[in-house]
Amino acid sequence: MHRRFYVIILLSRLGEALLVKYPSLRLSFLRMALDSLYQQVYPLKPQERTRTKPMQILALGLPRTATDSLRVALTTLGYSYVYHGFDHIADARDCVNWVDLWSKKTSNQPIKRSDFDRVIGHSEAVTDMPCCIFAEDLIKAYPEAKIIINYRDIEAWHRSIITTWSTAEQRAGWIHPFLVWFRASMFWVDVNERRMTYNGLFRTDYRKNGKAAFIDHYKMLDELTKGMGEDKVLRWKAQDGWGPLCEFLGKEVPDEEFPNRNALEQVVQKVIESLMQDASEAYKNMAVCLGAVAAGTAALVWKYY
Repeated sequence: MHRRFYVIILLSRLGEALLVKYPSLRLSFLRMALDSLYQQVYPLKPQERTRTKPMQILALGLPRTATDSLRVALTTLGYSYVYHGFDHIADARDCVNWVDLWSKKTSNQPIKRSDFDRVIGHSEAVTDMPCCIFAEDLIKAYPEAKIIINYRDIEAWHRSIITTWSTAEQRAGWIHPFLVWFRASMFWVDVNERRMTYNGLFRTDYRKNGKAAFIDHYKMLDELTKGMGEDKVLRWKAQDGWGPLCEFLGKEVPDEEFPNRNALEQVVQKVIESLMQDASEAYKNMAVCLGAVAAGTAALVWKYY
C-alpha cells in the first residue's frame, strides 16, 4: 500500500511538471487523468451551491491591488456575499471546484454559468484570485454584472507580490510541500495554488514573470471591456477611495474611512492559516506512513541479514 502511495506521488509530480512545460491541448487527457487519480487518493466533495442572489459585481484586478480592502468596502455598501481569494483557500472544497474549472479552461472546454454557481452561487460580488484569471469566462457567464478593474502601479505591485509570496513560503517552511501529501484538504489547496497561481498566472516564477503577467492581464481586461460604457466598467485604485466607487454603484458615500486591508502581516497570516489547515492531522498521517515504512525496512533487514 505504502509503495503504491509513493509511486502515485512520483507519477503525479511528473504529470504536473509535464502540464507546466507543455500546456497544450494534447495533454488535456493527462490533466483529466491526474484529476481523476487525485479524487481517488484524496476524496473531497466539491461545493454544490446554487445561485441564491444575482451576481452584481466582477472586480477582476490581480491580487495585491487592494482586493481585500475592496471586499470590505463592497460589504459595507451592502453587497453580500463578496467572494475573495481568502475564501477558496480557507475551504478546500472550493479548491476542488476551482481545479475542475481550471482544467476546463485550459482544455478549451466551455464553462457554464451553473459551473461557476456551484462555488460562487452565494455571492453578489467577486474579487481577487482565482476569479480574476477567469475574467473572460465570468464576463460571459454574468453579462448583467458591473465590472471593476482594480489596479495599482506595476512596480509597487510587483514588490508587494514578491514580499508577500516569499514571506508566506518562508513561514510555511520546507516541510509544507511534503505535508500536503498526507491530508486531503491541504493537498487540494496546494494543487489549486500550484496550477492557477504559480504555474498559471505567474508561469512558474513570480519574480521573473510577475510584471509580464500584470501587463498581459490588464491588456486582456482592456480588450474584454472595449466599447463598454462608464456605467458598466470602472477603472479604480485604492487611492480613489469611496467617491468613484460609490458613484459607479449608485450608493451613498459611507461616513467612515475607506478600509485599508493591505498590511503585509495580516495578509500573510491568512495565507499561512489556509496553507497549513489541518497540519496536525497531516503530521499524524505522515508519522504513521513513515513508521510503516521504517517497520517494513527493519523486517526486511532482519529477514535477509
